[in-house]
Parts: sequence; structure tokens; C-alpha cells
Amino acid sequence: MNNKEEMMLASLDRVMRTLRRRPAGKQKLGRGGYRLLKIISEQPNTPTRVIADRLGMRTSSLNERLVRMEAEGVITRERDEKDQRVFVVNISPAGEAVLEALRGERQKMGRVIEDILTEAEIDTLTELADKLSSGLKNLGETP
Repeated sequence: MNNKEEMMLASLDRVMRTLRRRPAGKQKLGRGGYRLLKIISEQPNTPTRVIADRLGMRTSSLNERLVRMEAEGVITRERDEKDQRVFVVNISPAGEAVLEALRGERQKMGRVIEDILTEAEIDTLTELADKLSSGLKNLGETP
């Protein structure tokens, strides 16, 4: 690895560390908790299999996470009336409050970033982050 690549990776590491330290990162929900709650909130009565597919994770891994979230009182899981083998997931009132707090923190962070970067820089950063994410995801899928 050359020095330029090392510097780029070090910069990305610093950004990720900083983002993990923000208040939204300290929620008990863990990594991806905001996205998971948002999906559950937007799609009431969604089967766990559908949520797992949307997140690109195994249903068993998602179920472990959902059990913890249910214990924390942020979601509810119930058997589907049409198919008792299937669990459907909903956000609880406490979960809605957590989601609103997380949205507020994300909006604050968005405003901070808007103070640091121009609109054109934000567009470029978003485009580059999407390209990098897709490329890294595809890297893991190659035989």
C-alpha cells in the first residue's frame, strides 16, 4: 500500500471514529439501529424475513437483534395471523420516541456537516461514498 492510500484510509478511520462517538452512536440499539427502527416504523407488520432481506442479513442474526430490541421495549414481535410460523415486527411508542431522538441527532449532524462542506462538496462526498460502498460490497461477492 502506498502512502496516499494509507493517508486516505487513516482519514476514513478518523471520520468513522468521530461519527461513532456522537450521541446517536451511543444508543443501546448498536450499529444500524436507526436504519432498522426506521424500516420497522415505515412498514408496520413486516415479517422478519422481509426486514432481513432489505438489510442484507441472515434472518437468524436479525432475530437475535430483535429479541434484544423487544427486551428494551422499542419493538414488538407477534405471530402473523395468516401464518403462525412467521413473526411480524412493529415499533412501540418507546421505539418511536427513540427514533425521533435519533432523527434529531442526525439532523444536527447534517447541519454541522453543512457548516463544514459546501453543497457541491456534500454531493461529491455522497457520490464517492456510494461508489466506494458499492465497490466494497461487490468485492465481497466476487468468487
